[in-house]
Amino acid sequence: MGYTQDGIMAQIYVAFGQGTGAIRVSQDVCTALHEQYHDRITASVIQRWNTLGVQVLERFRALGRLLALNAGMAGRTTIAGAEVVSAARTVESQSGSELCPPG
Repeated sequence: MGYTQDGIMAQIYVAFGQGTGAIRVSQDVCTALHEQYHDRITASVIQRWNTLGVQVLERFRALGRLLALNAGMAGRTTIAGAEVVSAARTVESQSGSELCPPG
């Protein structure tokens, strides 16, 4: 069975959740992740997922960790979807990956 766009998104949600740890992830966070990344999972990404997946999923763990850290520092127990885009830009700019071009 091959990879699919929705199957890869499922892996992204799991990796992100691994990064957030015990911090609650609201539904709007999942929606924001979907809106930000679903359409980036192109046929080329699907075809190369065996090679790309490990590094991409680690970046989603990093994104989850960053958002959890930010929430904890603010004294919150949950992450809001509105924070996803700005935190994603931070992680993407540091990723050094062909999938995260500058800008």
